[in-house]
Amino acid sequence: MIVVVYKPWVKSITSCAENMILMSYKSFLTTQQIRVLKFREKGLTQKEVAKRLGTTRANISTIEKRAHTNIERARETLKEWEELLAPVQINIPEGTDVLEIPKKIFHRADEEGIKIQANTLGLIAQIEKQKKDKIKNRMLIEGLQIYISVTGEIILD
Repeated sequence: MIVVVYKPWVKSITSCAENMILMSYKSFLTTQQIRVLKFREKGLTQKEVAKRLGTTRANISTIEKRAHTNIERARETLKEWEELLAPVQINIPEGTDVLEIPKKIFHRADEEGIKIQANTLGLIAQIEKQKKDKIKNRMLIEGLQIYISVTGEIILD
């Protein structure tokens, strides 16, 4: 005769361990965070997701917030890695006209034999989109670090 003893805490410990294993090997996101983000991407409210997963809206809010934090950390990690591997770094000082920056980028890339993947307008658009807080009236109000990868990608810091 086999006796099965119900231990609800074992399931939660196993789930936590599985989430940690999945998170450490595959992603910065736990399985639970992925599930919540998928539901939210489909347009469900936090309350609706909570009902489907049998938890509270506050718990879903916490899970979602931590997921977005993990995603941002992953992005920053990739950015730092790309910067580390970039053979060219350009320091653009405060007071530089944004329209002059592409010339500096193309000049340094030519010196290193790297073909930039964007044109002048594309570079200006990238700078304005990613660093709009550092620009006022076409001028940099704060210095800017630019990295050029071996493949010609521009990374702004």
